[in-house]
Amino acid sequence: MDKLLQLKNKYVELSRGFIDYDKFNNYLLTYHSTCIEGATLTHSEVVHLFEDGLTPLGGKPFSHVLMVKDHLDALKFILDLDKKKQKLTVKTIQTISSLLLKNTGVEYKIKGESFDATKGEFRKGGVHVGNHTFVNFNKVPGLVKELVNYINSQLDSCSDFLSNSVLAFDAHYQMVSIHPFADGNGRLSRLIMNYIQHYHGHPLTPVFSEDKALYFDALQETRDKQNTDIFRKFMIQQSQKYFESEIAMMKKQPEQKVIRGKGLSFLF
Repeated sequence: MDKLLQLKNKYVELSRGFIDYDKFNNYLLTYHSTCIEGATLTHSEVVHLFEDGLTPLGGKPFSHVLMVKDHLDALKFILDLDKKKQKLTVKTIQTISSLLLKNTGVEYKIKGESFDATKGEFRKGGVHVGNHTFVNFNKVPGLVKELVNYINSQLDSCSDFLSNSVLAFDAHYQMVSIHPFADGNGRLSRLIMNYIQHYHGHPLTPVFSEDKALYFDALQETRDKQNTDIFRKFMIQQSQKYFESEIAMMKKQPEQKVIRGKGLSFLF
């Protein structure tokens, strides 16, 4: 963790010299998070979508464009919560989910029960991924409330970078393990992690899309061994990778105020 803290401090120092750094970083987070979930837009296509209003060529599904747009809206929403120092509520979690699925979610009907993903309604059916079956849907509201209460009880005291990182990574794991909604749980869990980080002004950690298989393996191994240190270690590695990549990019630029945008930081 000492190395992570050193990298974070260097990253913060260098990023102050870039105009619109946070805006383009939000595009980066959106790219990776939606790519993990199957969106086919490249990083540069995501940037051009938001900067120039250009949709990608090549017959890519428009639903992928909508997924990307919805994610950025949800990210802006959680960053605004942080700006206002608003704590989480169950309703807030549902609002984030509704934003993520605003244009791609559907209404489900299972055994006479219906629920609308676009409205942030909790799932009313079972979910399994691979060999893992998530908690019974009847337990979802109570578990989400329990997690929200825990995050809120710890948030003010976890203001330093290291303790804040642990809380953020643990909340990420716990939310995705509850799997409260029919869709978008991974994106939601990564945004909750970012909410906790940004609440105290710390950098936002992405999960790199090229590490998708390692990410899923870390989640599964953590469940199998019931050891959150496994997922924490993975997220520490992701944070280090992010800081090292961004530091290398920023060191290549002239020692003056520059815009982090088109032509500067599209490639990973």
